[in-house]
Amino acid sequence: MLLALLLTPLTLHDVQDRARHNDPRAQQAVAQVESAQGKKSEADWSWFPNFSTTAYVAGPTPEHRLNGGDLDPHPADPGDLTPGSSAPGILHGQLGAVLHVDVQALLPLWTFGKLTAGKDAGAHYVKVNQALLQRARDQAAFDAARAFWGYQTARDADAAVQKIRDRLGDAQKTAAQLLSEKSNQIGKSDALKLDYLAEEIEAQHAKAVKNRDLAITALRLLIGLKPEEPLEIVQQSLPDAPAAPNADEVLRRALDHRPETRAAREGVAARLSLVDLARARLYPDVGLAFGVRFTDTTNADNPSDPFINNPYHESSAYVALGLQGTFDIPQKLARLHQAEADLHEAMALQAGADSLVRLEVQQALGDLTEAGQRWQRYVKQAQIGRQLATQASVAFDSGLGEARELLEDTILFARADGERLSALFDAQVAWAALEKASGGPLQ
Repeated sequence: MLLALLLTPLTLHDVQDRARHNDPRAQQAVAQVESAQGKKSEADWSWFPNFSTTAYVAGPTPEHRLNGGDLDPHPADPGDLTPGSSAPGILHGQLGAVLHVDVQALLPLWTFGKLTAGKDAGAHYVKVNQALLQRARDQAAFDAARAFWGYQTARDADAAVQKIRDRLGDAQKTAAQLLSEKSNQIGKSDALKLDYLAEEIEAQHAKAVKNRDLAITALRLLIGLKPEEPLEIVQQSLPDAPAAPNADEVLRRALDHRPETRAAREGVAARLSLVDLARARLYPDVGLAFGVRFTDTTNADNPSDPFINNPYHESSAYVALGLQGTFDIPQKLARLHQAEADLHEAMALQAGADSLVRLEVQQALGDLTEAGQRWQRYVKQAQIGRQLATQASVAFDSGLGEARELLEDTILFARADGERLSALFDAQVAWAALEKASGGPLQ
């Protein structure tokens, strides 16, 4: 089943659809969108408390015990210490270990807009990368269209060359027969001219084969085929040059749908949110502070006396309304100035994106109009050249024409037909460029 799908001839739509998903540039853009979504998720969870935790097990610790243990009536009296606890030295008595855990956190209740600004910046950042993903896919679709029509053009050019080659082959046979009969209709120089034209046609054939193979290689790379996987492209003649659409309508559509303009707009919105975030960071966070503290020592007693601070045994928890912030005001003001400068840069990029879209739309429309006019002229030239070449061929075969006329008329036809195919290819590429410039299909 998979082999049958791979061997199904691919149309232009199939090639563009596969290129949009398999082109390495599009896959890179997909990864960037996923990264942006991860950063947005991080911003959405910025309200979650940061649990600052300190925990350790330490030792050995010296002995700290009372003769009466935890129920000693006079815990502050040094005489009630056990001999191990009152012995001199850093480590004395029965050695032990201490376990300590300290957890502190702040649940923000009011951040002066930090949470909202961070979430907005993350959301706009995702939209920026989604627009850039569409740009990468549009570029892949344009390159696929260029390669597809390049393949079709090379195939049509090779077919046209083959027809001229066959006609020249017949003329060379006729010339050889006339020379053997020592006819006055042709001389050796005329026969050499036919051979010269045959070599020119062979050179054009080699160029057509080269362009065809290059187009196939480009298509395989764009749609992500491995070297061993087969590729079948549908064979179709190049359609007539499309007429240029309304320029104002295309420009309006481009400014609304072009991914570059959307990315620029979202970039400005993201920078505005970052400016708000930098300004909000000048103020502290108001939140609910809470924490837990626990300490236990294996070789220290814990007498119950409210007036004794026992660092070897403690357990406490608290909840309070607090503030959290830093006093690096000059640095925060500098970061605010940087965020405002980045906003101005994003606004300049937005203006530049609009100008670039206008320029690309105008260039694509101009290329399409110019290619269409060239195509119309070369169609007429090719028709005239075909008539002249046919008449010269018939006259030469019948013994009434000269080889020089056959040579000249065949060259005229070959050049006109080649330019016709070139104009058709340029028209299809210009149409694909216009769709890319306008942000989507025009039909």
